[in-house]
Amino acid sequence: MNAISVSRGVGLCAGLLAFSIGCGDSGPKNPKTYPVSGTVTYKGEPVVDANLNFQPAVGSDNAFAKTNSEGKYELMTFEHGDGAVPGDYRVSITKYESPPPPPARPSMAGYVPPPRRAAAFSKNLLPRKYSNAAHSGLTAKVVAGRNTFDFVLAD
Repeated sequence: MNAISVSRGVGLCAGLLAFSIGCGDSGPKNPKTYPVSGTVTYKGEPVVDANLNFQPAVGSDNAFAKTNSEGKYELMTFEHGDGAVPGDYRVSITKYESPPPPPARPSMAGYVPPPRRAAAFSKNLLPRKYSNAAHSGLTAKVVAGRNTFDFVLAD
């Protein structure tokens, strides 16, 4: 047996060991989720860039979404678009105003940055009651299969 065949044998064994470790059980599995989608409207218009938070009555697997340009959303719990674990949820919805764009920067020659200020808080553009799942009055019951929840917000 020469040094090259020993080296190949060691490399092959190391590769098989790494492959077998990668194929094993890597830990606890996430609970089963089901697709959840819908639309958010306020004053008859779709709410763009709203943040939804589904808080479970039991457990700790919150689900989240952000609405698109048509006010539509798809929930995620563990990964994009996976939906939510079956169960009862309380829902909160917020939409914060976009920060103003940064000012145009003139030539950097002689530029002295302004003093740092605390970040301004963004204003929630939806009625305050919807920002707290415990008081929003919005609920959802996710079941096995496809789920659709449309939220029509009012003042």
